[in-house]
Amino acid sequence: MNQGTGRFAAARRGHAGVMPGRCTNRAGRRVSRLAGRVVVKFVMALVGVVVCAAAQAQDAWPSRPIKLLVGFTPGGSNDAGARVFAQRLAAALGQPVVIENRAGGGGLIAAVAVAAAAPDGYTLLWGSIPQVVLPAVFRQDPNFDPLRDLTPVAATVKVDSVLAVPAVSGITTMRQFAARLQDRSQQSFYGTQGAGTPGHLMNAWVATKVRAADAVAVHYKGATNSEADFLTGKITFRFDTATTVRRLGNKVTCLATLTERRIPEVPDCPTFAEVGMPLDIDWTLWNSIHGPARLPPAVVDRLATATARILADPEFIQASEKFGISPLPGYTPARTRALQEQQIRDWGDLVRRLDITME
Repeated sequence: MNQGTGRFAAARRGHAGVMPGRCTNRAGRRVSRLAGRVVVKFVMALVGVVVCAAAQAQDAWPSRPIKLLVGFTPGGSNDAGARVFAQRLAAALGQPVVIENRAGGGGLIAAVAVAAAAPDGYTLLWGSIPQVVLPAVFRQDPNFDPLRDLTPVAATVKVDSVLAVPAVSGITTMRQFAARLQDRSQQSFYGTQGAGTPGHLMNAWVATKVRAADAVAVHYKGATNSEADFLTGKITFRFDTATTVRRLGNKVTCLATLTERRIPEVPDCPTFAEVGMPLDIDWTLWNSIHGPARLPPAVVDRLATATARILADPEFIQASEKFGISPLPGYTPARTRALQEQQIRDWGDLVRRLDITME
């Protein structure tokens, strides 16, 4: 039998009276069993350390500043709502919440950036219909699906919209507005925050309702960017928030509100139903908190709890009202996802009726 060399050579030299082969086999089995037990214990200990570290990391969240991405330029209702909310969220979590405006693509750039971020709770989206609903309708980015690639935390606030025209147009009623858009001798333009955004669909909807001869969309990166063109009459009409219309005062005329009841901020402005154009879709614009897919449940729960408390805070409600924003309480992660799914169906039906594409 080959005596061999190596790690059992010393054992053979020290036990000359024992049959070398049998001694080697028994010692090998003992060492193998011992080594196996050591490896198993080591692996179990290592797994325990990893699990414990992961749990501690989640328990410690957040331990550094959080980024809240807004898909539109500063100054609009999306940005204003995000800043009011972020201030309260920072106080609730004990860490700064930094607003980062990533305008472009009708809000899609910010949504895709959050979807690509690590699911650790440090990059969140101030979501809106152009980011968490309409991408599933238009499929602008085939690699982005808001239901698949984002985690809903909560719907947060809503804002109501009104149809407005510049005062220089001389239009003061819906009847005059319809006549203006039906006049083939004059080109009509409407301003939006981007192709495929709610503003785009609202304007296309009202143009269809009044049987406009020709109304051309002019897409801007944000509502504030189109204001100068609007006030000078280069833009014939656009949808705005009631707060913006009130701020602009006699420079604009409010023709109708996209609400069931009149809005207190513009009490003299009738609803669309009052001017003979009943609404066939819920036009409420809402915001949300979304994170990347696979956001840890512990992070989702803590964010959802903090959000619920913020939305019920009288100081938050008062601060939001200055921008025409109202809280949307009661939206759990599951209910927020259900809202997304329902609106994907509703806005999808509208897009098909209006025959709007992103081309």
